[in-house]
Amino acid sequence: MSVKEPWVEIQATRTTLELLYNISREIAAALDLRTLLQRVVALAMKHVGAISGSMIVLDERSQPIEAAIIVGEQIYDSVTQQLQGTLEQGLAGWVRRNRGAALIPDTSRDERWLKRPDDAPDKTGPKAALCAPILARDRLVGILTLVHSTPNSFNDDHLELAQAIADQAGIAVLNARLYAESQRQARVMTALA
Repeated sequence: MSVKEPWVEIQATRTTLELLYNISREIAAALDLRTLLQRVVALAMKHVGAISGSMIVLDERSQPIEAAIIVGEQIYDSVTQQLQGTLEQGLAGWVRRNRGAALIPDTSRDERWLKRPDDAPDKTGPKAALCAPILARDRLVGILTLVHSTPNSFNDDHLELAQAIADQAGIAVLNARLYAESQRQARVMTALA
């Protein structure tokens, strides 16, 4: 049995590296910030096993400038204001303040989770959640949150994978954010001319 264990570990490492390489390739090609948000959240949900996810992009003052939510197959764009409460009081806010990833096995038992009406036992009830900071050049540029409808659905391996995906997304998010800003400035200059 001990002969197979190193092989299994090598295969798992190889699979993870291939996954991260493919994710990096897919997100590096996106310059449009909204498209990038959707890709990162969708890929993270798929590979971590989440049923919903969100991503908030932050400016240099750690204020939200863009966000996206995916629930199942449905994509919700322009939800920055909707996620403001989560960023101030919820799990995303905790991650923003601590600049570290967080795993909540059961949202009904953790004060970092901002309770919403759909968290009631007669609705969707308690969930499992994880959240990872998206860093680029030691700057917090975003926050990725993934949720599963069943408590204890995530473990430390899921958290590590989510953080690895967030790490891959960091520079791409920063580049897309800078590109969007340069496009906005170009439109302003054209209008002034």
